[in-house]
Amino acid sequence: MTVKNEAPVSQPIADLETDSLLGEFPEGRRLIGTRCRACGRTMIGSRVVCSSCVSRDVERVALPANGVLYSFTRIHGRDGDVRPLGYVDLDDDVRTLTDLRETAPLVPGIRVELQTEGDEWFFVPADGQ
Repeated sequence: MTVKNEAPVSQPIADLETDSLLGEFPEGRRLIGTRCRACGRTMIGSRVVCSSCVSRDVERVALPANGVLYSFTRIHGRDGDVRPLGYVDLDDDVRTLTDLRETAPLVPGIRVELQTEGDEWFFVPADGQ
């Protein structure tokens, strides 16, 4: 009698469909998001499976172009360049790490809005901040 001691090999599930986070929507150029129809969770990126409940019942959505600056820092390079980087809580409860542009003083809690230049995306303080 032969006993098989090997466990079945599990196959990884690709999470993100693409590396690009920018997409064209009726609302204009926005960050691509995925909403799970099973649990209602919204995530950044075009996903094939929900990061919360692992359901494959997901849909592509445009993420809001506005949010609140949660926290930030400035990265100082050897050549004197300064790169502001921060976490933004989008208006639909998605938090993303993003480049920031200092068109006005950065303070946690201010409203920010998405801006794009070519394939680059970043957030700036909203008008009136």
